[in-house]
Amino acid sequence: MENKRLQLLQSFIGKPFSGSPSPFAKWLNGTVVSVNDKSIEFKFIVRKEMTNPVGMLHGGVISSMIDDCIGINFMILGLENFYPTINLNVDFFNPAFENDSVLVKTELIKLGKTIIHFNAVVTNQNNSKLVAKASSNLAVSSTKIPF
Repeated sequence: MENKRLQLLQSFIGKPFSGSPSPFAKWLNGTVVSVNDKSIEFKFIVRKEMTNPVGMLHGGVISSMIDDCIGINFMILGLENFYPTINLNVDFFNPAFENDSVLVKTELIKLGKTIIHFNAVVTNQNNSKLVAKASSNLAVSSTKIPF
């Protein structure tokens, strides 16, 4: 069976993912780096409005980048029902600053009938340091995905 969501995301490799139906994802403005059926990579440039009062990439924005990328990774699985995030556990290690480029890589770990588990890693491409690691579970809902 043809997976149109996977094909759509693959068509954006090397470009900002303007095809997202999420206004928040468009604000994050991630560029698709790589895509396969179990893993994706997005690059984000840290903008001033993404930083905290001391100029570091805000932890909430890091968490949002991770959650959004996991959501995109979920969408390309081609499932019929929506699986909302039920938890997101993030560990923070090193800062990123305005104009830094961060890479978010997500990976499908387990695709169950009711729970899907993903891991994610965020790396600062300017210095190759680990910014954050995360794990997340998504649970099946009765909501059908309309696209």
